[in-house]
Amino acid sequence: MIRKFLCSAAKHTAVFAVVLFLLWLLLFLSALIPNDMIRDNMEKSALAYKERTAFEFTNGDKLNSVADHYADSIWLNVSWNMGKGNPLISSIRTNYYDGGELGENAGLYLSVTQGTEPNKDYTRYWHGTAMFIRLGHLFTDVEGVKLIGFISFLLLVGLSLFILAKNKHWDLAIMLALSLAAVQIWNIRLSMEYQPSFILAFMLIPLFLALERRGEKWLTVLSVISGTAVAFFDFLTTETVTILLPLALVIAVRTKENRLGSLKENLLLLLKCGICWVLSYGGAFIVKWLIASMVTNTNAFEMALSSVAERMGNKVEMYADKPKSILSAVAANLSMLFGSEIRVDAGRTALGIIFLVLILLSVWYLFRGKDKKSEATIILIVLGAVVLIRCLALNNHSYLHCFFTYRALVTPIFALLAAMWLNIELPHKKRRRK
Repeated sequence: MIRKFLCSAAKHTAVFAVVLFLLWLLLFLSALIPNDMIRDNMEKSALAYKERTAFEFTNGDKLNSVADHYADSIWLNVSWNMGKGNPLISSIRTNYYDGGELGENAGLYLSVTQGTEPNKDYTRYWHGTAMFIRLGHLFTDVEGVKLIGFISFLLLVGLSLFILAKNKHWDLAIMLALSLAAVQIWNIRLSMEYQPSFILAFMLIPLFLALERRGEKWLTVLSVISGTAVAFFDFLTTETVTILLPLALVIAVRTKENRLGSLKENLLLLLKCGICWVLSYGGAFIVKWLIASMVTNTNAFEMALSSVAERMGNKVEMYADKPKSILSAVAANLSMLFGSEIRVDAGRTALGIIFLVLILLSVWYLFRGKDKKSEATIILIVLGAVVLIRCLALNNHSYLHCFFTYRALVTPIFALLAAMWLNIELPHKKRRRK
């Protein structure tokens, strides 16, 4: 038993190491691209953000339509500075010029056009998306990079829906599409920051759906890949979607095909996948901080952990009111679903939730089936609840950045729709006997 566990742990660790090394190698190769080759398009991007506010409303005063130019300008700045000096070091020691009192958008412009040296250390993230930013700027500017990312996402969503429909799960495909619409997924086109976790999720979903039939070992391996990759690419936005949404789809598919198994077996499987994902996600950060500490001769752990404490705390920025309670982060994220113009709109959110719950309960009451899928319902609810737990754990971050973290609610929304659908039976016409 112990030998089997150690063998499995070694295999999963090897997958983690290989994936992280390959991703870093690609980042290193992108740092080899001379800045002179991307200068013209980088200047176009820098000029475009120089004329914009850090956070731009694109649909009235609705917060869920805000474009985060602040984060994108930092990403561009980090990407630009990766092209300076030794690429082995610059791909690890990630920093940028913050622009001082002028702000990050001006900092990007000054870095690209005047060669201003970076003054802000940002080594706590891998900034893996920088490889695509640098590669994309060989032939387009930031608007082109965002468009390519959004088109890639749409193609991957189309592939996932096609696979579900091909396997006669057109109903789950519809539920998935409705869930994406509920979080206004089209708004991820507004910022590069919004795209990586969703692109990764829909790259992994076809793999989860294909390999889950071959045993749970493949699901845990995919969980390792998911956790490692999202830590490498994502900016702490909607990282949970890369593991929870694929698993929710697997549970729904297995339930429809009558091969779900017992509640205990599935909860144990989810626990294994969750542990693999968390260890890989956290491990990717620890490796980054360890290598960064060696490269910079500083304690990268201290700076990174200080940032983590800030996101879990109750500190707010000047542009946001202080949360009234620990539940404010959850309330803020739910408010975004209903087009709120303030972080917490209790009235609008309560009405919206009551209306949706009444619809779901009415459909279930009218069409409830004889064969109850209680095990699947419990599992789906557990998966959806993890998103809300994440909001509570990182309450400061989830409250401040609710205008993009709320899109992680795609998982609980899909979980609720799938749970309802699996427990109903639509009426059908009886065939007449000749």
